[in-house]
Amino acid sequence: MNLDGHTALVTGSSRNIGAAIATRLAEAGADVGITARSDSEGCESTAEAVSKAGSEAAIALGDLSEPGDIEAVVASVREELGPIDILVNNASYRPLKPLLDVSLDDWEAVHDIDLRAQYLLAQEVLPDMLDAGWGSLVNINGITTFIGVENKTHVLANKAGIEGLTRGLAVEFGSDGVRANCLVLGVIDTDRDLENYEEGSSTIEKMAAASALGRQGQPEEIAETVCFLCSDASSFITGQTIHANGGLYPINRLTSLG
Repeated sequence: MNLDGHTALVTGSSRNIGAAIATRLAEAGADVGITARSDSEGCESTAEAVSKAGSEAAIALGDLSEPGDIEAVVASVREELGPIDILVNNASYRPLKPLLDVSLDDWEAVHDIDLRAQYLLAQEVLPDMLDAGWGSLVNINGITTFIGVENKTHVLANKAGIEGLTRGLAVEFGSDGVRANCLVLGVIDTDRDLENYEEGSSTIEKMAAASALGRQGQPEEIAETVCFLCSDASSFITGQTIHANGGLYPINRLTSLG
């Protein structure tokens, strides 16, 4: 999985899965644009890991709910590292709220980050990919989009749109050498905001135990899969929804949650 000569932009890469992805892409040879809304310290830590891997790093802070910030982030990374031919849409916003309490502002806050930002980021980097005749986009999704969960209907509706976006990109730009895939994550061992999960850590533990492998995944395992999808090792894979969840879905052992 050699990414020498490529430049990646990884959103939400100041910590957790995004940081692991950025580091793995750097280990494969890619220069990496690192972005988060405001976590400059976390971005610096990821940039240090990218540098240790022997690649160049560029940090660009920005609020992905703001189209102007998206343009600025891409422009900044492009100026420092050159044309972007790998995009990993990892940033996400997943607040819990009962459907009947979700306001239009609540809906738009989720939509702007979980779906619109991925669409706009693709628009921003696609010209670079088309010029190169090569590109890979990986859109990160979550397992709850497929199994359902209470108090996240507004999140799941927008997350479901990621599949349509991925397939549209794959079909529209496949003949130009650009591939797009959706990677669906299961329960991953990260520092997470437990208020975004029903019953906090107990739900996470139950979901992990219900998987075929009976454990949480590690960020490095996800990063390895993303690196594969970004590289020519997956050159005949596009428009796909790929699950990395330890067998939680579609094997579906959720009846054991009890």
